[in-house]
Amino acid sequence: MKAPNKKRKNRYFHYQKEILNTISEPASFINRNYRYVFVNSAFNTFYNKETSEIIGKTGADIFGKDDFESKIKPQLNNCLAGEPVFMQYEGELPGGEFKILKLNFYPHLKSTGKIDGIISTSTDITEQKRAENALRENEARLKELNATKDKLFSIIGHDLKGPLNNILGFSELIEEGYDKHSPEDIRHYNKLIYRLSLTVSDLLENLLTWSRAQRQKISVTPQNIALSYIIAKCFSVLEQNAIKKQIRLKNSVHPETIIFADEEMITTVIRNLISNAIKFTNRGGTITISTKNENGRVLIEISDTGIGISKEQLSHLFEPDENHTNLGTEGEKGTGLGLIICKDFIEKNDGKLSVSSKPGQGSVFTVSLPAEKHETHKVQ
Repeated sequence: MKAPNKKRKNRYFHYQKEILNTISEPASFINRNYRYVFVNSAFNTFYNKETSEIIGKTGADIFGKDDFESKIKPQLNNCLAGEPVFMQYEGELPGGEFKILKLNFYPHLKSTGKIDGIISTSTDITEQKRAENALRENEARLKELNATKDKLFSIIGHDLKGPLNNILGFSELIEEGYDKHSPEDIRHYNKLIYRLSLTVSDLLENLLTWSRAQRQKISVTPQNIALSYIIAKCFSVLEQNAIKKQIRLKNSVHPETIIFADEEMITTVIRNLISNAIKFTNRGGTITISTKNENGRVLIEISDTGIGISKEQLSHLFEPDENHTNLGTEGEKGTGLGLIICKDFIEKNDGKLSVSSKPGQGSVFTVSLPAEKHETHKVQ
């Protein structure tokens, strides 16, 4: 009686193998010792393994010993306990190609109801996951662009329109009542007009720069540049602003400090950071620029003795969809746009921007950029 039973079992297993061979996805039968008893032709093709290379072996030969022990084997144990398992695996296959797989493990029951192994199938979802990730990145980018658009409209509709209306208003007061106002009044109105004009000019410059960057009209051309020269150039542009508030600008950067970056972009960054520091520093304060060398990078620190930034404001400082800007120490207006440009430009130059600050204790903006790059010459 045993021979017919054995023959029946072999016939049954033969049918199972035939069924698995009709499946277009890699399929296999794994026994309770985690060893392959059967693999279909799709398995051979996908994993680049001949049947003779895999029968009697474990998944360690497919997924590597570490991944098999830590990721696959625990799930096989769950399946052998009677639970179908569906898992995602990411890693390199025997050919060295990185794949993302959906692995399905189904407990196989004998006629007695006892589990004698596992039927496993796998699906390559690498491209699907890449497409999903690309879609998520595009959605995040679209959200950022929408926030950018909203920010631009907010700036144009409020921050730009407001100062222009004030300029027109004060100009009208002077024009219509020139003979009625004292020289002191006219001087006061001119001072306000001048200050508002500077705000509008600064804002327009940032708007145009940022608009070009968003439309990918600005190309990054990094080169070795003397940082001290950039700072001196920015100081000369902003010197009058600092003098009016009796603020000392201190360049503590060594003349031989060289960074590898796009000169125009980094000039824009440094100018914006110094301008911000002037806005939020009280009369008689000091703004210092210094550097540190760290692991092939130059850390540029723009520190001030200003009013500082609260913890809540710090968390939103570089977000285009937030409006957490404050007036400067003498009523100077800001939109936060300059800092967003700074972050964007620095990242385009393989850099990072960070800030540390406490209310009443000033702020330190730190820019990390690649240090000088030396040309390599081939030996003839």
